Amino acid sequence: MVASLLLTETATGVDFTLTPNWSNAGEAGFSSSSHIERLDLVYNGPSNATFTSLFGPVIAAGNFEYDASSNMDAGYKSIAEQITIDWTTSNTANRIDSDWASSSWSVNSVGIDHVVLTNFADSLHATHSSKNFPQPIGGIISVTAYHLDDFHPDTSNWVSPAPEPETYAMFMAGLGLMGFMARRRKNGQS
Repeated sequence: MVASLLLTETATGVDFTLTPNWSNAGEAGFSSSSHIERLDLVYNGPSNATFTSLFGPVIAAGNFEYDASSNMDAGYKSIAEQITIDWTTSNTANRIDSDWASSSWSVNSVGIDHVVLTNFADSLHATHSSKNFPQPIGGIISVTAYHLDDFHPDTSNWVSPAPEPETYAMFMAGLGLMGFMARRRKNGQS
C-alpha cells in the first residue's frame, strides 16, 4: 500500500488525511527522492467547493481545483467531475515528501448544497481505456521518483475505497443472523 486516504464528514464538509507509507520503502516503492505530486479524486458535489489546508505541506489555494472535465492523470476519465490537489514540487517546504508524515485538508461549500461524503462515494468511478489497469477506481495518487528494486511500476497509484469498521460489524452480524435462522429452520423441520 502506497498511502492511506481517510475521509471524514464534518458539519461543514469533508476532511481528508493522506498518509503515505514512507517507512516501508521496499513494499510501498518510495525512493529517498520520492514525493507525492498530485491527487485526482472523482467528485459529484457542488461546484462552489472551497479548500482549506489543515496540516502538512501548505497546499496553495491555486493548487486545489474543481474540474468539470473528465480527464484525470494517467489516462483515466472521471464519470463525474473531479477535484485535483497539487503539491508544489519546486522546494521541499511545499511538497509532501518524507519530511511530512501526512497532509490534511478540508473541502467545504457555502449555501444549502454542502459537500458530503457521498460526493466521493465509490458508486462514482474513473475508467481507463486500457484493460491492463484496475477499474473502477475512485482516484489517482501521482508519485514522483517512485521506484522499486524488482520492477518499475507506473508513477500513478489507484485510490480504492475500503469499508469502515462499522460496515464489517454489520456484515458479521448479518452472517450470524442468517446462520441462526438457518439453524432454527433446520431444527424446526426435524
